[in-house]
Amino acid sequence: MNNDLLLGMVDASDPTPRYLQAERILADAIRSGLLPPGSKLPPTKEIGDLVNVSLITAHKALDRLVKCGLLRREIGRGTYVCNDVAGAMAAERRKLIGLVIDRKVNIDDFYHSAIIDGLRRESRDDENDAEFFFHDTQSLAFPNRRNAAGMICIHLPDQKKREVEELARNVPVVALGGNFSNTNIPSVDCDNYEGAREAVRHLHDYGHRRFLLFAADTNLSNTCDRVRGAEDELSERNISLAPEDKLVSNEPTDIEDNMIAKVSARLHGEHLPTAIVACGFYLALAAMKAVRQAGLSVPRDVSIVGFDDPPSAQMLDPALTTVRQPLREIAGKAYQVVQEMIDRKLKWIPSYVLPAELVVRQSTGPVNQVTKS
Repeated sequence: MNNDLLLGMVDASDPTPRYLQAERILADAIRSGLLPPGSKLPPTKEIGDLVNVSLITAHKALDRLVKCGLLRREIGRGTYVCNDVAGAMAAERRKLIGLVIDRKVNIDDFYHSAIIDGLRRESRDDENDAEFFFHDTQSLAFPNRRNAAGMICIHLPDQKKREVEELARNVPVVALGGNFSNTNIPSVDCDNYEGAREAVRHLHDYGHRRFLLFAADTNLSNTCDRVRGAEDELSERNISLAPEDKLVSNEPTDIEDNMIAKVSARLHGEHLPTAIVACGFYLALAAMKAVRQAGLSVPRDVSIVGFDDPPSAQMLDPALTTVRQPLREIAGKAYQVVQEMIDRKLKWIPSYVLPAELVVRQSTGPVNQVTKS
């Protein structure tokens, strides 16, 4: 054994996988000059003994350093520190951040494009020189990339919680646009709960007492928060929703025709709702269509509040009253959180909830006394 080479040893109490600890020890030795450019490393078994890992674990750590350009292997001769260590280390400093998004999602829609633009803007102002790559939820296994520094999970359903927890064992993870309850995964989102409550208060102030709640994809935490907020505010005002006044679409964006027909059908007969809280922008569009199919008008007969505020919201006829999420700010804060976790090697960091804003336009108004009766 090479007794002149003094390396750190892996910490058995550290939950970080041992091959990653060994890799970090060797990379630090290269950075510090303990293993200078062009120097030959001891045999793999000896490396394993020096850092207290098995032969297989040592080989895995060395292999990852070869892939990132800090080491090179010469057949029949051994493993050497690359001569261009400075260039490899500069590439290593470039943090690669994975954006975990459901593969079915259209990243060109308003929500996801605003989030991605917010991440891009924040990274552009960051001296750490971060880059992004997309990682489908189809496979949440730890990405096979040496320099994948962190992951941002965007708007993922609750059933992905266990897989995200497993991912967080290997790399810093932040949930953006939702949260995973009862986990140590930090999240950044807007206050969907309070936003829904404010929407109900606004409609109640206009005299509305009969509500329809229109939601989609209740596997998402922010949808659940919106539904819960609306129901809690209604309950405090002694208003309860009948089962037929809580409608859930299977799709959050491409609203099914049969669901629009259900909303329209509910707007016939006695005791029809005079106000609709739509828990999404596309749901609000569908609600407007359903009102017109019922032979009614917005807001004379039915007032509608949506969520999200793309530029088209104010161009609708009537312009949409909506709960605006600070999407770029949410994205910027999520980027800051994951960078802090990476830089400070944190396993946990507090979550952030940013305030929502009710934007009042022409799709809401006083209750129609004819419709009310």
